[in-house]
Amino acid sequence: MNQLAVITGATGGIGGAIAATLAEEGYALLLTGRQADKLSALQAELKARYDVDVHSIAADLTQPEDRAALVNAIGSQAQSFKLLVNNAGTSQFGLFVDSSDDLTEALIRTNVTAPICLTRAVLRQFGGNGSGVEVINIGSTFGIIGYPGFTTYSATKFALRGFSQALAREYGDTDIRIRYFAPRATQTGLNSAAVNALNTELGVTMDATETVARAFAKFLRGKKLVGHIGWPERFFVWLNKVSPGTVGSALIKQLPVIRRHARTVSSG
Repeated sequence: MNQLAVITGATGGIGGAIAATLAEEGYALLLTGRQADKLSALQAELKARYDVDVHSIAADLTQPEDRAALVNAIGSQAQSFKLLVNNAGTSQFGLFVDSSDDLTEALIRTNVTAPICLTRAVLRQFGGNGSGVEVINIGSTFGIIGYPGFTTYSATKFALRGFSQALAREYGDTDIRIRYFAPRATQTGLNSAAVNALNTELGVTMDATETVARAFAKFLRGKKLVGHIGWPERFFVWLNKVSPGTVGSALIKQLPVIRRHARTVSSG
């Protein structure tokens, strides 16, 4: 019997690509996202392409009742639950002072509160001795390198990385694994026109979602607790740890470009 993988934010670009990769790996799938029509279309597509069971449940995971409904749906599946991929998230680009309290709180609810609370509910229900449950939190390079124009988004991904590290250590003497996977810039619908223009001007490489999914599959098969994608991003991750001032100086030189594109968001 195939093991069950749960993917949140499944209708997003990375989520859909990861779902297809896991189906190809032989997992049964339980997909969740906010948009029921897109979720049903993805479910039908994956069922047609792969010989695995695919189920879905529309849910807003910032809401406690929807998280509870997802946990109940996991328990109702015939397959043995194995993997939770906390992929649901949102981004925000712009100057920090031009944002609002409401946008900040919404970003934190989606990127931090929801995956933490869902992970707790899942581990309470399915994380018994010998379960071998695995949780992979989808982060970002900006969860390691604080980047101007993405201040609050970076804060949420730093928080998710810290949560992953602490919880991995809390379960370090069990067969439960908590891991953190950090893509770099990716071609998804989350990117605004301003973000795409910024990346183009700065020469930032943007991976296709299929590239991210292939890297995710390789990471899943390995043993590392933290995974990063791309060069030179992995070098800058290392450099930011040993010499953050060097990275900071390089980013300060980019500020005129970042501010110019960020102001198009504020004035748009």
